[in-house]
Amino acid sequence: MKEHIEELRIVEAYLTDMLEADRDGDYDAFIKHFDDDDLEGFTKNTFLEDVELMREDLGAYKDRSFLGSLQGFKTDSRSNCLRFVWRATYEKNEALIILGIHEKDGVWLVNENVVSK
Repeated sequence: MKEHIEELRIVEAYLTDMLEADRDGDYDAFIKHFDDDDLEGFTKNTFLEDVELMREDLGAYKDRSFLGSLQGFKTDSRSNCLRFVWRATYEKNEALIILGIHEKDGVWLVNENVVSK
């Protein structure tokens, strides 16, 4: 897969940071690549509750394999959006991870994070 090579490098680093933050229960590290506009209502308590539920259902994160990329949901303010999908292996189950990004002022920011079991 040769499309979006640079963006994939960036989003892989972001996802690694986010998975480490999940493991450590570190809200600030988890949100550091997010657009502030996409964090409304996503509090530290929400994050910690989500992490606990994921640990119960999935167990510890082990590894992932990249499946592909899609165009993200474009809006007037976000014309350059991408979504990336991985198959993730956890201690108890497998899941799909979807991470969406958009470009804002020359910086890629996270606008979507889904773990689908």
